[in-house]
Amino acid sequence: MYINCAYAITKRITIISALLLLLLACYAEQSIASGEKGEDTVVAVVNGVDIKESKLDALVAKYKKQAKKDEISPDEKVTLVKNLIRRVLILQSDAVRTLRNDPEVVKVLKQIEDGLVIKRYLETQMRDKLAVSDAAIKAFYDKNIHKYETPPMVAARHILLRSSEEAEKTLADLKNGADFKQLAKERSIDLPMALEGGEMGTIARGKCLPELESTLFTLNPGDFSEIIKTKYGYHILSVDIKIPASFEPFKKVEKEIKKHLMKQKEKKAFDELASALEKGADIKIYTERFSNTE
Repeated sequence: MYINCAYAITKRITIISALLLLLLACYAEQSIASGEKGEDTVVAVVNGVDIKESKLDALVAKYKKQAKKDEISPDEKVTLVKNLIRRVLILQSDAVRTLRNDPEVVKVLKQIEDGLVIKRYLETQMRDKLAVSDAAIKAFYDKNIHKYETPPMVAARHILLRSSEEAEKTLADLKNGADFKQLAKERSIDLPMALEGGEMGTIARGKCLPELESTLFTLNPGDFSEIIKTKYGYHILSVDIKIPASFEPFKKVEKEIKKHLMKQKEKKAFDELASALEKGADIKIYTERFSNTE
């Protein structure tokens, strides 16, 4: 019983694999480069129909990608050729000749044909307008450098106190040489930061309370601030490290900018082309006939 089950599973997997290979063969033609080799070797003949090496190469490339392989064995290549042969045999069958005249098949083929023609038309009409120069990319980067900025940051500490009296006493102790971290551990009410000597972590400009930000980014490392009142209480700040603003290097964002500029050019070129086609055309839009949709 177990052997039969295993055989059935293996057989099913083999059938599925064969179907997948056949599907790959059906799409192989789409991957053949437009500029084919000067000499395209015939690798098989089916009822007088040649199967060319270019088709096999396209199928091999698809199979390698799907199977995640760098190379395939001769036996695997023979299997791929057999699937190309099966594709030709299916297309030569009487049933397929009948299906070619099926209204649904004809309709879908017409839609595919229209799509391909429109795509090629747009490519030929817009091709010359879609070039993006290196100078244009660099100019965009220079003009929009702020978009690629990492804002300045500070590694800071604070002591948060409940009352102005406590804050005044703590500030006086700091001015007399008391250790900031120790006072934060002893007096700050902002737990658990107090346990870490008041450590606030690394803060980017624009990411903390406005009342604190101006002071945080003007203090020099090692200095402490005067008392600052917020809705949370009374703060005394100290800065450990200041990290200046930095910018993404041009080379790192060059491709991203080119893609962005290309999209802009595509939209502009398409809008201009559409306007030219619409000019003088007899167009009527019956909005009252639109289906009501919620």
